[in-house]
Amino acid sequence: MAPRQRLPSAFETRSFVVQVARSSGVGRGRLQGPDLARPFWGVRMPLRAPDAQLFGASADPDDHPGHVAAQRALALARAYAPRLKPGQFFSHVTAARLHGIPLPASLDQEGRLDVSVPSPRRAARAVGIRGHKQIATPSQVVSLDGLPVSAPAQVWRELGPLLSVEDLICVGDYLLWWRHPRASLHQLEVIARSRLGCPGTAKLLEAIPLLTDRSDSPPESRIRHRFLIAGLPAVAVNEEIYDQWGSFLAMPDLAFRRYRMVIDYEGDHHRRDRVQWQKDIARVPRLEGAGWHSTRVSALDLRDSRELIGRLKRLLRERGWTG
Repeated sequence: MAPRQRLPSAFETRSFVVQVARSSGVGRGRLQGPDLARPFWGVRMPLRAPDAQLFGASADPDDHPGHVAAQRALALARAYAPRLKPGQFFSHVTAARLHGIPLPASLDQEGRLDVSVPSPRRAARAVGIRGHKQIATPSQVVSLDGLPVSAPAQVWRELGPLLSVEDLICVGDYLLWWRHPRASLHQLEVIARSRLGCPGTAKLLEAIPLLTDRSDSPPESRIRHRFLIAGLPAVAVNEEIYDQWGSFLAMPDLAFRRYRMVIDYEGDHHRRDRVQWQKDIARVPRLEGAGWHSTRVSALDLRDSRELIGRLKRLLRERGWTG
C-alpha cells in the first residue's frame, strides 16, 4: 500500500479550504483521507489538529458547561475561519461563547455557528451556519484569537431577541464586572437605543437599570433579580461588612444592610474547594455574633425561588421591614 501523501506544512495543524489545498498540489484522493475531518462543506482539518479533538469530545465532569461550550465554539469558529468572506464575522450566540459570556444551558447551538455580514449584503448560507445580516460598523467588530467577532456591547444587542430579561441581566452584569469590564453601561444603553422598535430592544431597555458592575456570577445576578421582582428591599452587592469596632467580618454576595442580613450563593466550587468551604463555615458565627443573620442559597433555590423568598420576607419582617 502506497504511503499517504504528506500535507503541506501550512495544512498539518489547522483547517483549510479544499480549493486552496488543490491549488497547492494536494490530490483529490488525499483530501478524502480518513485522517481528515470535514467540519464544514469545502473544509478539511487533520484529526490530529488540537481543535479537531474538541469536536464531539465528551466533557470532563469537573469542567464548567460554559467553559466546554466556549472551547467547542472556538474550535468550530477556527475550523470555519478559512471560509469567511471579507466583511463576515462571528456574532450572536457564537460571539457570546467566544467572549466567555455566560448563557443559559437551554440555548443549545447544536454545533451551529452564527455568521453575520453588514447589510445589505447577502447572509451566509451553509450547512452548520446560521447566517445573519445586520447594521454593524467596523468599531462593533473586534479581533479575538485572530477571529473577527462582534464586540461585547454589540453581542449584548444581538442577544436581545434570544434571551429573557433575567438572562440579559446576567449577560450585562458580566460585561460590566468591575474587575474586568468589557463594556460600559453607557455603551450598552446607546447600542440598545440605536435599534428602537427592533425585536429584543424592549427587554434590553428593561434590563439596563437593573444592571450592576459588582455581581461576581450569574447566580448572584439571578438571585438579585428575583428579590427585586418579589418586592424585597434593595440589596448591597459584594460590599464589605465590618463590626462596630471596624473589624472586617465578611464580603457577602448580597446583603440587606439595614436589616443586618446576608445571602451567599453556594456553587459547586464551594463544595469542591475544601479551604473555601471551611472559610464559609467559619465566618457564619462571626456574623451572627455581630448581630447578622446569614442565609446560604443553592442551585435548588434558583430552580424555584418561592420558598426562599417567603423565608426571607419572614426574616426581614422580624427585623423591622414593613413591606
